[in-house]
Amino acid sequence: MVNDMEDAKMKDNINRNTLAWADEMRKNGYTNLMYYTSASWIDENNLRGKGPVKTAQFGLENFWVAQYPTAKLSANDAKTLRYNGRAGAWQFTSQAELLPGKHVFDHSVDYTGRFTSQAKPVPEVAKGPLSGKISIENNDSLAGRFDVVISNVLAPQGVASVSVPVWSDDNGQDDLIWHHATRQQDGRYRVTVKASDHNNSTGKYHVHLYYTQLNGEQIGVTATTTEVSIGKTVNKGKPSGRVTIENNNSTTGTFDAVIRDVVSPNGLNEVLVPTWSEVNGQDDLVWHKAVKQADGSYRATIKSSEHKNSQGKYQVHVHYVDGSGQRRYVTETSTQLKLSQPTGKVNIQNNNKETGTFDVVVTDVFSPKGVQSVQVPVWSDQGGQDDLIWYNATRQSDGSYKASIKAENHKNSTGTYHVHLYYIQNDGSRIGVHSTTTQVEYHNLTHKTKAYIKDVNSQTGTFTVAVDQSAQGKRIKNIRAAVWPQAHQENLSWYTQTPAGGHTEIGIAAVNHGNKQGDYTTHVYVDYTDGSVEGFNLGQTRLMPHQVTDQKNRVIRAASNLVGTSTGSAAHQRMVEDYNSVKPLPVGYAVKNTDDWCDIFVTVVFQREGLSHLVGRECGVERHIQIFKKLGIWNEDGTTTPQSGDIITFNWDKDTQQNDGWADHIGIVERVENGWIHTIEGNSSNGVVRRNTYRVGHGNIRGFARPHYQ
Repeated sequence: MVNDMEDAKMKDNINRNTLAWADEMRKNGYTNLMYYTSASWIDENNLRGKGPVKTAQFGLENFWVAQYPTAKLSANDAKTLRYNGRAGAWQFTSQAELLPGKHVFDHSVDYTGRFTSQAKPVPEVAKGPLSGKISIENNDSLAGRFDVVISNVLAPQGVASVSVPVWSDDNGQDDLIWHHATRQQDGRYRVTVKASDHNNSTGKYHVHLYYTQLNGEQIGVTATTTEVSIGKTVNKGKPSGRVTIENNNSTTGTFDAVIRDVVSPNGLNEVLVPTWSEVNGQDDLVWHKAVKQADGSYRATIKSSEHKNSQGKYQVHVHYVDGSGQRRYVTETSTQLKLSQPTGKVNIQNNNKETGTFDVVVTDVFSPKGVQSVQVPVWSDQGGQDDLIWYNATRQSDGSYKASIKAENHKNSTGTYHVHLYYIQNDGSRIGVHSTTTQVEYHNLTHKTKAYIKDVNSQTGTFTVAVDQSAQGKRIKNIRAAVWPQAHQENLSWYTQTPAGGHTEIGIAAVNHGNKQGDYTTHVYVDYTDGSVEGFNLGQTRLMPHQVTDQKNRVIRAASNLVGTSTGSAAHQRMVEDYNSVKPLPVGYAVKNTDDWCDIFVTVVFQREGLSHLVGRECGVERHIQIFKKLGIWNEDGTTTPQSGDIITFNWDKDTQQNDGWADHIGIVERVENGWIHTIEGNSSNGVVRRNTYRVGHGNIRGFARPHYQ
């Protein structure tokens, strides 16, 4: 079920109203919910402004987002751009054409398979020599109607549709009707012709056959005639049959209705088995179609899952559809269906006393309503349920389900652990199945903070300082790392990070130390919440960053070394400090850590390489463009192909060229390959230095600047 959020009147109380809608849908059994809206309406987008819809309340993966980068965008280009890639789907154009010059359609990329996982490819339309055969079937002399069946359908340009013009001999063609034939599963086409639609004429009827080909051309194929009468006597014999109930299975909630001794004097087209439970009247009525068996009987399997999982008495009736299309009641019976309760066995395995871990393995998984997922809530006896975690168990190849439990995720508690088992059933309901307990020990538990170096890359000049906080030890307030490559602490830089959990990482880069080659000394200071400080000497790490001499490659290397820097991180704070360290400040403004920082990123990259004179210094993109113009390096044409090292600017409020609007984003071109621009941009989506790609001439490109590199 999709909530279409487009009308501007919906914006008032949009989140509260949408939550109410979602609750109402779930109450009515609709659990697969999605939300269609424009990118400008949601708070997770790549636009200048954020919308009112709080995607976190509904899950960004449940959104179908409309955003058109260009007037027409191919599916391949859309898959490469991956706008709104964390959403469920992206509608990238409203101008897609299935047939050139015909109607236009919306076209979307399905990121999560919500729309396409059950889809089957449309078979290619066959083309070949013109052919087609007309057969007249089910000529009902009582009702005055007959079926036209067309087989061997083929045309040189492929068949788009099949038309059957029909008229009687009475009064020329005054009752001519062009009937549209419907394609059947076996590839034939069928249409029912009624004398009542042809002035109730009797006698000879003319039946012609035409195809409309895929190129729009209509072509005649063949013709035939048939005789039609109304009110002729038919066999008055009474249809009969015997129905029995077999294979009544309380575990699966199913039974078979078997019809034998089938007699239908006027022919037999179908055997139907309308079935319903006596719970709430006929609100679960389903007309099941019985399938003919080798012994001449007919069988229909009735599933409680198709009848709201009702238990108790089921009414089972039998109807025949005879050769004239008339449906006639034949017989009936009833049966009792009882559903067994959900089953499941919980086993505790691999209980490791050293690491404080164990596995929960669930076997014999069954629910009469079906099992959508298996959940295992776990908590320790210590502190009540303050360490409760609901684990989603993963299905194994043998049909069992497994969840791995770690004491470190439960406040490192030891002693008794409670393990419960729940199923999410196919109707969305959750049901408790089983429970058990187990004893947990954790011998390897430590009370000491650990600091160490990892991920050393000598050639790029980078490594990572990692700090692990002990679960039972003192709480860490702040982490500081002092790093220097020279004996007398020249080029010393301080890196600061506030921990967000038990494990904290700080990225160290030689670019922050003048790309010096040699041994880098690292001291780490951990500030605890109780006011104490603990120091760690992590020794020396040898870095031999490649020495780049040409200015352009120095800029690109400096930019790439910052990839992954996020808002509020130590590297971001140092970038802000570097920008503010050069006086006078552009427009006299000292930037803050909370400001948009895409142009701060570009300015500081050039500043750190001693190349500010090539591009100037700014924190506002539009003002920076004016500097580019004064330096004689500005290119207004957003459709041109840039070069490595160029500055690229964007205007998100316009997505067509020429784009001459207000610039609100900036980055550095890393390279251009096969018509695609590869960039490095600060403060990209979610406030991170990222690599992005754009097609040359992309509608959001405002223009370029080409510094006079040496």
